[in-house]
Parts: sequence; structure tokens; C-alpha cells
Amino acid sequence: MLDALLGFVFDLILNAVGYVIAKLFGADDAAEAGSVIVGIGILAIGVAFAIWGQ
Repeated sequence: MLDALLGFVFDLILNAVGYVIAKLFGADDAAEAGSVIVGIGILAIGVAFAIWGQ
């Protein structure tokens, strides 16, 4: 239950960051911002696994 809740929170945070980055860079650079968002998401998943795995 806690894992699902924390996953949901991470998802909300990543969506909010993605929205802000897309607004800052405009529609032309949204594809580049998307790659940054995916990278941040992968890092967040790695940190979550490292913390929860111990």
C-alpha cells in the first residue's frame, strides 16, 4: 500500500515537472524536455528501488 502511494506521488511530481518544463521551453522544445523528464523519472525509480530495497 505504501509502495503504491509513493509511486503515485512520484508520478504526480514527474507530471508537474514535465508540465513546467514544457511551459518554460515552449512547444518547439517539448521533445527535448520529454527526454529530460524520462531521465529524471529513471533516476527517481532507481533511487526508490535503492531506498526500498534496503
